[in-house]
Amino acid sequence: MASSALGYVVLIGFAFVFIGISFAVSKKFPSEGVDDFVVAGRGIPFGIISASVMISWVWTTTIMGAAEAGTWYGVSGGFNYMWGAALPFFFFIPLVLHLRKIMPKCTTFTEFIRERFGKTVSTIFFVFGIAVVLYVVTEQGVGIGIVFNSMFHIPYWVGAVIPIMIVALYISRAGLRGSIFNDVIQFFIVCIIFIIAVPIILKTIGLDTIYDGLMDVANNKNNPNYNPEALSMTSVAGLKYGLIAAIVAMGQVLLDQGYYSKAIATTSRKDLMKAYIIGTVLGWAPVPILSGNVFGTSLIALGIGEGNGVSSLSEAAPYIMDMVFGTGIGSLLFALMAFMAGMTTGGNGLAGAQALFTVDFYKRIRPQATEREQLSFGKKIVILIGAVVAVVAVLLEGVSLLKIDIFSGILFAAPTASFFCGLLWKKTSPKVAVISMVAGLAGGLITFFMIEDQNNAQFFGNLVALVLPYIVIFFGSVFSKYEFDFNKLKNYEPAQKVNITLEEE
Repeated sequence: MASSALGYVVLIGFAFVFIGISFAVSKKFPSEGVDDFVVAGRGIPFGIISASVMISWVWTTTIMGAAEAGTWYGVSGGFNYMWGAALPFFFFIPLVLHLRKIMPKCTTFTEFIRERFGKTVSTIFFVFGIAVVLYVVTEQGVGIGIVFNSMFHIPYWVGAVIPIMIVALYISRAGLRGSIFNDVIQFFIVCIIFIIAVPIILKTIGLDTIYDGLMDVANNKNNPNYNPEALSMTSVAGLKYGLIAAIVAMGQVLLDQGYYSKAIATTSRKDLMKAYIIGTVLGWAPVPILSGNVFGTSLIALGIGEGNGVSSLSEAAPYIMDMVFGTGIGSLLFALMAFMAGMTTGGNGLAGAQALFTVDFYKRIRPQATEREQLSFGKKIVILIGAVVAVVAVLLEGVSLLKIDIFSGILFAAPTASFFCGLLWKKTSPKVAVISMVAGLAGGLITFFMIEDQNNAQFFGNLVALVLPYIVIFFGSVFSKYEFDFNKLKNYEPAQKVNITLEEE
């Protein structure tokens, strides 16, 4: 166990560094208006966006949750986490490309929903959008709290609350441009730590030791981590988990304004496509694979499990880092990695919430508000969100990160069908959109609570929440006379000043 003093030094050091960066960014790039603050003036090149997308999708869950998946499902855990969590981006990319094409001056996805479906449906999506942010940032706080508690033995609530408030203060002052700037710095640091740590871990523990340990896990029924599919890449349980991961991530991607803000901030649609593909496939995908198959499988191969060396399987990654590098260096390296993963993801979520409140919410309650007043409100609301999230994170002490992630899929998968169909199909009406969301949410929750087996409950609950709304929309729309005219979106003019260069179609 590293000293508590080192943990406090790390937290205080991070606070000074990131608050300092926020002051530097806001001074160097003063906001010229709402659009400049929430989408960075729509002029960020694809290389910077690629790094930002990669690191903002590296959650504490990507490292710790994928490692936990490795302990649950063996060698297939990290791979199934990877393809499941990456798949939604291949729905998001064509969706946001199409959105930029048909509605060039759109800033938030709720603006599109309001123009497409009306105020009522837009309000529902606004609530879901904020709920996703609350969930995402809370999970980062939980993850960082676990790391600092297990590695430095400082109180969990301190490790959870301080990072959340640091990132809230940072985004409040620096906006999306500050979030992206921060992402690029932390992209390089996290990559360097992974490149250094993984070979050392494999050499120290030994590939033979890991393989022999997994063989025992797969064949020895007396092994505390017994799993006959530990060495199988076609593990049925692992494949089910991969599908759950895809459904869970679908809502997290399609309803997180932070990803739309970065997509809108990219200089062109062509750069947007390159940035998101490079950021997810080349940049992000190796992280969960390595986390699951280095941290997770190493833990169970060494005979360590829940109640037998660790209190929770969420501690797999920090435990291995501590064991290999020693309590000082190991704790510091993993704390850096986890803190930066949480900061970038939390910053992405809070920047998205800031855009939703600044562009949508405040103009609804104060239509006459100036852009300066909008910005002031958007900065203050981020601090409030940070405080709420900090309290929730404290209340979730001891809860599995992976279980939180899996259950959230049911809640956030339900609205994605109406969004996707509403963007591509003119016959989807506001009434059908609402009915589909209610059906998906109710169906998913009922399925989850009715099935006794936990694995099947998670799998079928998430599946129903995602698929049932599409069925409702199809039958509710195919015989409907309702048709939406997408052409009117081309001429949409937001309340704030927006400067764009129309791209050739």
